[in-house]
Amino acid sequence: MADAVKPQKKSRVYFPNLNGVRAIAALLVVIAHIELGKQDFHLTAIDFFPLTSLGRVGVSIFFSLSGFLITYLLLEEKLNFQKVSMPAFYMRRILRIWPLYYVVVFIGLLVYWPHAKPFVMAIFFLPNLAFALKIIPALFDPIWSIGTEEQFYIFHPHFFKFKTTRQIFHALIIFMIAFLALVQVIRHFQHRSDEMHALSQLTYYMRFDNMMMGAIVAVIYFNTKHQHFKFKLQGFFNLMFNKYVQVLLSLALLAVIYLYIVRNMPEGDLFIAAIAALLIVNLCETETSIYNLTNKKLMFIGEISYGIYLLHKFPVYLMLWLTKNYMPNMNYYLQNVIIYVASYILAIMLAALSYYTLEKYFLNLKKRFAKITQH
Repeated sequence: MADAVKPQKKSRVYFPNLNGVRAIAALLVVIAHIELGKQDFHLTAIDFFPLTSLGRVGVSIFFSLSGFLITYLLLEEKLNFQKVSMPAFYMRRILRIWPLYYVVVFIGLLVYWPHAKPFVMAIFFLPNLAFALKIIPALFDPIWSIGTEEQFYIFHPHFFKFKTTRQIFHALIIFMIAFLALVQVIRHFQHRSDEMHALSQLTYYMRFDNMMMGAIVAVIYFNTKHQHFKFKLQGFFNLMFNKYVQVLLSLALLAVIYLYIVRNMPEGDLFIAAIAALLIVNLCETETSIYNLTNKKLMFIGEISYGIYLLHKFPVYLMLWLTKNYMPNMNYYLQNVIIYVASYILAIMLAALSYYTLEKYFLNLKKRFAKITQH
């Protein structure tokens, strides 16, 4: 009799281009915050293009990527192990997110005590509510999106309790439609009271729809590789791997970004998340993708992008303060070169310090709870 097949202990998924996506999104956020910070320090901003809005673009891409990758990994876990381990999922998220997040939150508590209400809210993962109420100090406001992600992670893995991939797919779509409908109802009544206006702002900063868009595309992509159900639009979806379609998607993304930040396109962040998710699918297929984001420097920036995102405002504000006080009459172009170059270098150095002295220890612990490895 043949030996019984032993269940797998690990399964491997590796999408090398995705670190490049993280890097690009993080760098867009830094650009936006440099220009926004200039307003606080009364420095002349770059005005040929609304660079301050690039942060919204970068965050939308981050959310889409997060929803995509988390969903794909959970589907792989369910495929290989017949179920998703909820305790392991939450331990992975805790070990990845909490250490640096709480370092930043407790620094904020110390700096702004006793006016520390937003940081008390952040302890309980409500920084997006504090951000919607406009009570987070600008130096610390990147934490708002971490609250959004953590709120999403509370309920998202429970979709994978459904038995089949088709049921998961339908459940995600139903949630997406219900959430978008709720947002529209709240926006319709936002002028009725201050509370409704605050609730409307909160639903915008929740961005569950951005992450859910990435999740839905992840299910379709997963089904393309492991067909579990017949998707009626599969033929159309497969066109995404065509090189000419990738060019069209890239141009569409640039057009939507322009309309979103220059023309204030309604639901522009959702369209950005959708197109970004389709481009992410192409980046996962390295053999057919027209882009290669595996440059070592770009991958390193992507690897430490969490630290760049949470910590970059400290070096940015330092450089703006130095410019305001010690270089106020410097040539405008040279001044901007110094601000940008120094801000990026210092942000990368600070993030690398965080990565190697704090985050990496917890990332190694995280591997003990990972059934699907990404390398």
